[in-house]
Amino acid sequence: ELKNLSFSYHSQSSVLENFSVKISWGKKTALVGRSGGGKTTIMKLLAGYMRPSDGELMIDGQEITSIRLDSYYPHIGYLTQEPSVFDGTIEENLLYGAREKPSQKDIKRAIELAECQFIYELEHGIKTEIGERGVRLSWGQKQRLAIAKIFLKNPEIILLDEPTAALDSYSEEKVARAFEHLFEWRTVIVIAHRLQTVKSADDIIVLEKW
Repeated sequence: ELKNLSFSYHSQSSVLENFSVKISWGKKTALVGRSGGGKTTIMKLLAGYMRPSDGELMIDGQEITSIRLDSYYPHIGYLTQEPSVFDGTIEENLLYGAREKPSQKDIKRAIELAECQFIYELEHGIKTEIGERGVRLSWGQKQRLAIAKIFLKNPEIILLDEPTAALDSYSEEKVARAFEHLFEWRTVIVIAHRLQTVKSADDIIVLEKW
């Protein structure tokens, strides 16, 4: 719940001002509106990356400023247009952020649900080094790998900031199938421009820049 929340970047005018909204637990909520309306700002505030200038941001009845971020982060998954992968092996990327060490069965299931079967076609499989920022993988492969990481992390809250915007239609279709599995029994907040995303949402919040 956002209560009379305001936020501005440095000396700029407010991106959000006295903004209030309740987001339903366990449902899919779409944020829509023109650029500059505050959609990405809300995502960063929900993720704890920034703090509001004024007002309250409540998560499960607790003010986010009173929550230790290292206890909060295991419960959220944040996916943007830029896939969150790093220089290392596919396995190291998959396991990063997991709350506990997953079994091989869990890893295999995450790979399947995230449409990451391409891993098995690589010469070294899950031990393959992907290079800095995943340079040895395509954009779609990196994004699906990032989704598999979220499956293994198993968060209660998922934040999606247009994660399919830069994908081709083939990769987008695979990512969309992965999302269908990922969204089950979780609270999902997604910035949406595509009609299909909006149509499948339980709630829609329209933001306009005043």
